[in-house]
Amino acid sequence: MNKRKILNILFWVLLLIVIALILWRIFGNSPTDLQIIIPIMLMFLVKMWTISDEVKELRHEVRMSFSKVKSELEKIKK
Repeated sequence: MNKRKILNILFWVLLLIVIALILWRIFGNSPTDLQIIIPIMLMFLVKMWTISDEVKELRHEVRMSFSKVKSELEKIKK
């Protein structure tokens, strides 16, 4: 498995945990606010990490495509 799939799975697991904790808090009054906030923050951290990796990959692809276009334009000029 690549890192992106693992991060997406981790995000969805954390989202399910957050939903369960919030429902538990509403109906059972068991977890504290801090116990709910920690998985929320971890969920946001994982999602930001995934988005950051995607932006890095996109930036690399754009850089490579501009290099190819530049080389093609140089060939056309010659």
